[in-house]
Amino acid sequence: MNIFAELARSFLPGQDGFLFMWVLLIVAVLAVVLAIERWMDIKRRTDVDAPGFTDRLRLLIRDGKFDEAFNLCASGGRRALPRILGSGIKRAGDGAEVILASMEEETLHMIPILEKRINLMLMLGNVATLLGLMGTIFGLILSFDAVARPDVEAIEKSSLLAAGISTAMNTTLFGLMISVPCVLAYSVFRSRIDQAVSEIDRYAVSLLKVLLPADSVRKDYKVSGKRIKQEVDTEVNIAPMMNLMVILIPLLLSSAEFVKIGAIEMKLPESGGAGGGGGGDAADTKKDARLDAGVVITAKGFNIFHYFKEESEGSAGDGAAPAEADVEIPLVKGEYDFEKLNAELAKVKRLALREIIHSTRPSVPKNATLMQLYTEYTKNDYSSVGMFRDHESVKLVAEDKIKYQTVVSVMDAARGTATPHGDVTMFPNVSLAGGIVQ
Repeated sequence: MNIFAELARSFLPGQDGFLFMWVLLIVAVLAVVLAIERWMDIKRRTDVDAPGFTDRLRLLIRDGKFDEAFNLCASGGRRALPRILGSGIKRAGDGAEVILASMEEETLHMIPILEKRINLMLMLGNVATLLGLMGTIFGLILSFDAVARPDVEAIEKSSLLAAGISTAMNTTLFGLMISVPCVLAYSVFRSRIDQAVSEIDRYAVSLLKVLLPADSVRKDYKVSGKRIKQEVDTEVNIAPMMNLMVILIPLLLSSAEFVKIGAIEMKLPESGGAGGGGGGDAADTKKDARLDAGVVITAKGFNIFHYFKEESEGSAGDGAAPAEADVEIPLVKGEYDFEKLNAELAKVKRLALREIIHSTRPSVPKNATLMQLYTEYTKNDYSSVGMFRDHESVKLVAEDKIKYQTVVSVMDAARGTATPHGDVTMFPNVSLAGGIVQ
């Protein structure tokens, strides 16, 4: 599956969680604009050949050309290092304390300008993560709501559950796709600023040794020392969010198991005489007839019973396997033939749908395919038709020693079938009878 195509589709208004995706996109745009603006500003203020510039200033100061040295610093414009060094040169005749105070003041002014708005990058990254988690919770709510609906067919529950999980994954992925670059950009900016501050401290001391007597400047002196002592850690602790993700991911994976549970609605067999094949109860009129579809699972193969089956073929509605030695769908090389079972059940479904649709639309062709009949049935309302109201139900009658996996495979074969023009849901509602062992 194309991940980017799936993400693009999640922005469509008809998709669950599209609002989260658009909000995340706005956050992404803001982050990109902020990153470009900060990168350009930081690069402009730190773009200076520090060694060559400082050497040039030292030569001018040794020659007593303080005005020329100050003008050279002024030509640096908004660059941080020239402004800080220039502030000290400007006060060259006012004594050591004044020179140091002037350079420290300019440093305390320039460093916040360099750090301006970079914490917003980290904030946007964390906001993107939280919005992604909100989308995850929203998707989980949709998923569990789909599982909890009693009036929704099992096959539709699977689709709704998958859609909810997809919403959760899309928003989480998109949120992380924004958050990770934001954190990386913040780290790059932080590193570049720290490097610039280190250069300022280094070359400021180098210049002060020329401006002031040798014993006036300590070896460990830093013009940014006051700022560093007063610095507050503004990084957001994202450990709780990561812990939440560690909890949510297994939860989402375990939610996928509901597909297996919700795909089959299992019911107890009815207690009274609704169990018959062989054409159903003779007292019923065709108008209110029941399909009574069922499959008998024996050690030799399968037998199918339903309304359309002739009475002479026997009835399995009492929960017992047929007495005949032969079966309708025998084993093939010692294995159950689930493909043929699926094809035979598709024929029964086709007959049932044709009778239901024919009761209100006599013009329906007798040779209409299962897919054509299924499409017609799903597009129109046939709830008023009393015939074959149980056409989505099937009974499974198994011998005592039939394995559980065989029963599950029969359920899969009965639930739906694939046609050249699409999939058709046949019997999603399953009732069980008989003894089943592992």
